[in-house]
Amino acid sequence: MTRSRAVIALLGAAAVLWIVGSQPWFQPAETAELAGVSAGSVAAPENSPVLLACAGIVAVSGLLLTMLKRIGRWIVSACAALAGLGFAGVALSASLSSAQTTNLPAIGIIAGLLAAAVAVWVLLRSGSWQTTARFEADTSEAEAEDEHGDLDPTRTWDAISRGEDPS
Repeated sequence: MTRSRAVIALLGAAAVLWIVGSQPWFQPAETAELAGVSAGSVAAPENSPVLLACAGIVAVSGLLLTMLKRIGRWIVSACAALAGLGFAGVALSASLSSAQTTNLPAIGIIAGLLAAAVAVWVLLRSGSWQTTARFEADTSEAEAEDEHGDLDPTRTWDAISRGEDPS
C-alpha cells in the first residue's frame, strides 16, 4: 500500500463514519391514541457528539500520514484505530439501549470496525514507506568540493540553484 492510497482509504473511512454518525439514529416511539387524550410528541434523543469526533480523528489521522515519519505514523494509525473502535462501541451501546432503532447502529458498528481495520492495515504497512529526503541537505557534494579544492562550474551552478553561496 502506498502513502497516497492509505490517505485516501482513511479519508474514505472517515467520510463513511461522518455520514453514518450524522444521521438520526432513533425513530420516535409510536404513541397510542386514546379518546380524550392529546397525542404527545416523543423527541428523538440527540446523536452522540462522540461519533463525529471519532470520524474527525480518523480524517485528521489520514492527513497526518502525509507529514510524519515512521514512529509518528504508527502513533497516528493507532489513534485512528482506537477512534474506529470507539465509533463501533458507541454504535453498539446505541443499538443495545433502545428498542425503537433504525438499522443505522448496525451500519455504524460495521463502519467503525472497518475504519479500525483500515487503520491497523495502515499501521502495519506504513513501516515500509520510503521517506523523502527532498528538503534535507546533501553533504556528499560539499565534502567532494573540500577534498579537491577546486570549484567545478556545474557544482557551482547547482549550489546557486539550491540557494547556497559557492564561494
